[in-house]
Amino acid sequence: MTQTQLIWLVLGLGWTLIEIVIAVKTRVHFSSAGEHPYRSEGLIWLAVIIAVVAALWFKQKHWAPLPIELLYRQMVAMPLFISGLALRATALLNLGKFFSTTVITHSEHQLIETGPYRWLRHPAYTGLLISFFAAGLAMGDMLALLVLLAPITFVLYQRIQIEEQWLMGHFGETYTVYCQRTKALIPWLY
Repeated sequence: MTQTQLIWLVLGLGWTLIEIVIAVKTRVHFSSAGEHPYRSEGLIWLAVIIAVVAALWFKQKHWAPLPIELLYRQMVAMPLFISGLALRATALLNLGKFFSTTVITHSEHQLIETGPYRWLRHPAYTGLLISFFAAGLAMGDMLALLVLLAPITFVLYQRIQIEEQWLMGHFGETYTVYCQRTKALIPWLY
């Protein structure tokens, strides 16, 4: 194993461990039969596992190599990966007690418009996608990059649609106004 591969292994395992801890600590448990949350975290984890395994397979095949030398790819990919995780962490910290891996709103729920939420409605997902893009870039193969991003982007897009419905139902016109002045994932674009 090369030093670069070891660094990526540590980064990947560290991220995975942190995500597992977050998932366990923030999972909402329901006591009444009247509560109907939207749970998609299992689907997201499945998409991540399938995407990572498929990307690693395509990386080994190297059918569509990226025309960027290894050193330069790593010099861009590692800081980008860490920046994506930092954005995700900042978003989760800004949400505080309102963050959950289960889509649900509480009676005391507040619309957070500070930190990265000033510009984006789902910066935690943006950070996640940045990190996965960086990991795919580091792999050095266009097919690996695509199979890493496509399933994750798809399940996050589905989750965003559900979250937006819940938030619109909970905050009404306030959320509509917030949507008009922010983007979902990418500043100035989407």
